[in-house]
Amino acid sequence: MKPIIKKTIICLIIILFIISPFFQYIKSISVMKIYSYICEKDSFIKELNIDINMPGGLATSEKDWYPFVMTFNDNEGFSSFMDRKMNFTVLYNFGAFEYLNGASMLYNPDSNYYGAFYGAYFVQEADRENHKFGFLDNGDINIEEALLPGTYDINELVLGGYGLNNPISDYKIDSIKEVDTYIGYNNWSVIDATVMTHGHNHRYKENYQAYIQYGKPPSKYNGKQDFPVTKFKSRIYMKYLSEKKCTVFLYAIAPNIKTIENCDKNFLQKSILKIK
Repeated sequence: MKPIIKKTIICLIIILFIISPFFQYIKSISVMKIYSYICEKDSFIKELNIDINMPGGLATSEKDWYPFVMTFNDNEGFSSFMDRKMNFTVLYNFGAFEYLNGASMLYNPDSNYYGAFYGAYFVQEADRENHKFGFLDNGDINIEEALLPGTYDINELVLGGYGLNNPISDYKIDSIKEVDTYIGYNNWSVIDATVMTHGHNHRYKENYQAYIQYGKPPSKYNGKQDFPVTKFKSRIYMKYLSEKKCTVFLYAIAPNIKTIENCDKNFLQKSILKIK
C-alpha cells in the first residue's frame, strides 16, 4: 500500500471516529475525569480531611450509571444563592451513555434514568460556624433549609447549565424518618419526596458546556415542549458532622421509586465516608 493511500485511510478513520456518536462518550469521560480530579483536590472537604468514595456505574454489570462519580465546587454560587458565605461541594453521577445516540440516558423520557442523578452534598457555614445547616436548634430537620442544596443543584447547576431561565423544582414531602446507622455512622435523617421539575429532553439550540459531559440531546426524544415539567422521586440522607461543623447529604433523584431503591442499595449504601 502506498504511503499516501495509507495516510488517507488513517485520516478517514480518525474523521469517522470523531464524527461518530461514540466519540462524544470518549470526550465526556476524558474531560470530566480531569476536571473532577482538579475540583476534588481543591474542595473544602479535602481541607477538612473528609474523604468519600462513591461507586460509579462500573460497580455493576448493568447499563445504569456513568462510569464514575464527579466532584464540583461552587462556594461562590451557593453563597450567592443563600445570601451568606457558604462552602459547598457536590458529588454527582447521572445516567449512562446510550452510545449510538452519543448522549446520556437522562435525555430519554422512556428510561428509568431520565433526569436521574445521585451523589452527595457537603455544606458548611463559613461565617456562622455554630449553625447546623439543615437542622433546628433542637436537632430536628429544618425542612426548608434541608431542601436548598438540592434546589440549587437542580435549578442552577443542572438546568441552568442548559441556559434554562427561571426553572422550577417544587418538593412535596412523602416521609421523614430517622436511621440509626448508615454507611458506618449513626443518626441520619432521611427525607423521601416527590419533585416536580423539568425533564431534560429538549431541542439543541446552542453549544452549552453541559453537553460536554451529557452529550447533546438526541432529536428523536424531542417533544412538543422543551424541558417539560415532570414528576420525579427523590431521597435525601443527611447528617451533621459536629467535629467538622459540616452537613453531609447523600441524595438520589429518578423518575420512579424503584430506581431510587436500587440506587440506594447498590450505590449510596456502598459509599465509604472517612472523617479524619
